[in-house]
Amino acid sequence: METKWLEDFVSLAETRSFSRSAQLRHVTQPAFSRRIQSLEAWAGTDLVDRSSYPTRLTPAGQTLYDQALEMLQALQSTRAMLRAHTAAAQDVIEFAVPHTLAFTFFPSWLSGLREISGPIKSRLIALNVHDAVMRLVEGSCDLLIAYHHAAQPIQLDAERYEMMPLGRELLAPYVRPNEQGAPLYALPGTASQPVPYLAYAPGAYLGRAVDQLVKQGGTPVHLDRIY
Repeated sequence: METKWLEDFVSLAETRSFSRSAQLRHVTQPAFSRRIQSLEAWAGTDLVDRSSYPTRLTPAGQTLYDQALEMLQALQSTRAMLRAHTAAAQDVIEFAVPHTLAFTFFPSWLSGLREISGPIKSRLIALNVHDAVMRLVEGSCDLLIAYHHAAQPIQLDAERYEMMPLGRELLAPYVRPNEQGAPLYALPGTASQPVPYLAYAPGAYLGRAVDQLVKQGGTPVHLDRIY
């Protein structure tokens, strides 16, 4: 059993919606449903009454919900105490950063920060967006660096967490040129000849952002997702 299954379950119990909880947990709805099913397999009983709408817990689910709240709180408190000992001993700033930013943005940004403020002891934790956000929420890191787009906002309490922009990233389509230097393919393509498309993984933050932008475009785009 994984701790994130309990966190998923608590979210579902509070929102009573698989789609809403999947959004809050920064995963796709199918992935979220599979994790709830994995928790039920571990428990050996149904925890969610799927015949009702909105979703509600079974009696067994309600029992687990009450216990899960206590267990997660105890784990978070223990982790915070352990981190306090580590921070005091090492004086290290821990950054939770999604994988892409960890390679493309963080190294140069940290170098620039050190030029301004002097030596900084830091630890980089490279994760997917969901786990990076959860690190911050659980108090397991000092700072979170992540993408933000209005169409795919990260659900954090603005009154609890201070936020500031560190840079801007341009999302644009790129294509290999032909021998004459012209684009090998041109958007928007057609239904009979769609443009080959190397996409982000469906559950990736940038993948969801790109899909949203494509849907919002005024011209239909015909893409052949080949990866």
